[in-house]
Amino acid sequence: MNNIIKQTMKNKQKIVTISPDLFLSESIAIIGSSARMTKKEEGSRIDSFDEIVRFNRAPVEGHELFVGSKTTLRVANNHVFNNNQEDPEKWTGQPRYFIKNLKNSNILYFAKDQAPWWSRKENADESCSLYVVDYDLLEILKNQHASALESDFSIGVGFTFLCVLSGLKPELFGFDINQDSSRSHYWEQRPPAGPCHNVNKEKELLLFLEEHKKIIIN
Repeated sequence: MNNIIKQTMKNKQKIVTISPDLFLSESIAIIGSSARMTKKEEGSRIDSFDEIVRFNRAPVEGHELFVGSKTTLRVANNHVFNNNQEDPEKWTGQPRYFIKNLKNSNILYFAKDQAPWWSRKENADESCSLYVVDYDLLEILKNQHASALESDFSIGVGFTFLCVLSGLKPELFGFDINQDSSRSHYWEQRPPAGPCHNVNKEKELLLFLEEHKKIIIN
């Protein structure tokens, strides 16, 4: 039995800055939320990965042909993890209690603001396994390796960055990489990106990582 456990862990990497310890397989798909997801019917290929990571309230139901049906890790920012109500005139397809209604799920909290994490017992179902990013350590790593961003990570690019630093080579689906400041979601209307993220610089970082064979962009 110990040999089986050791062999299983051998094919996984501990993801830096995250507690409690989170180990992820080398077979990992990171699923972005952009409208690019509806351009290719990649659902079955996405479901073939051991790890399938999604963000915030990105849905699966009704979109399986394009986005797959499995999720092994859900990464959430402060607004989503705190089950905040978004302005329905600016956002569509954002059920307030998306996180609270998840059952038996792995959820990673990824934000500077620690108040939602302190209320995690109220924000998430007790059947879920909860993880948190050490944002102070993330800032140090960003300044060392990605200082050109000059802004906070969006959670999609930030999580990809952590995977690369941890020795994984993730495959990315549905990330906007066109050289403008637009961002889109495949299932909803959303307002323009806020000033806290430098969208163009993040796209440049992804293309840099792809060029140096650290990630694969589909």
